[in-house]
Amino acid sequence: MSDLVDEAEEYDAQVAAYRPVLLKLALVQLQDQATAEDAVQETLVAALSGRKSFRQEASIKTWLVSILKHKILDIIRSKKRYQLAPSKFDDSDYDTSAFDALFDETGCWRDTKDPWTDPESVTERAAFFKVLEACLSRLPEKTSRAFMMREWLDIDADEIQRLLKITPGHLRILLYRARMQLRLCMDINWRRG
Repeated sequence: MSDLVDEAEEYDAQVAAYRPVLLKLALVQLQDQATAEDAVQETLVAALSGRKSFRQEASIKTWLVSILKHKILDIIRSKKRYQLAPSKFDDSDYDTSAFDALFDETGCWRDTKDPWTDPESVTERAAFFKVLEACLSRLPEKTSRAFMMREWLDIDADEIQRLLKITPGHLRILLYRARMQLRLCMDINWRRG
C-alpha cells in the first residue's frame, strides 16, 4: 500500500512541476494572465483527478500539453471568455534581408544537416526544442499567435482569420514570415553535428 501512496505522490509532484511551462504556453495564446491561469489550473485538476487514465504511453509533459491544448481551444471558441483587441497590419516588425542567408548563389536552399538523424538522442532533442522555443519567443506577437494557432492548436485558417480579425492574404503572409523567421533563427542558433 505504501508503494501506491509513494507512486501517487510522485505523480502529483511531476504534474505540479510542469505548471510554469503550461502557463507560458497558455499565455502565448490567451494573452490574459487570469484566463491563462484558469486554463492551467483546469489542466492540472484534470490531470490529477484523471491519474488512472494516464497510460504512460507518452510522457507526463506530453499528456499535460494535450490537455492544455483542449482547454485553450475551448476558451478560444467560447466568445464570452475570449476577445481579441483589433490591431492594424504592421509590416515594420520584419527584417526580410536576413532571408538571403538561407539561399545559395543559385537561389536554392542552403544544405542543412537533418537534426533528427539520431532520434534516440533525447538530450539533443531537448536542446533543439529549447532553441525552437527561444526562436518562437522572438517572433512578433501576432505572427507567433497565428503560427501557434495553426501549428500547435491545429485551428483551421478560417477560424484563425476570424479570431485575429485578418484577411486570408494577411494570414498567409503571417504564416510564411513565421516559418521563414523560425528557419533563419534555427539555422543560426541550432548547432548540429
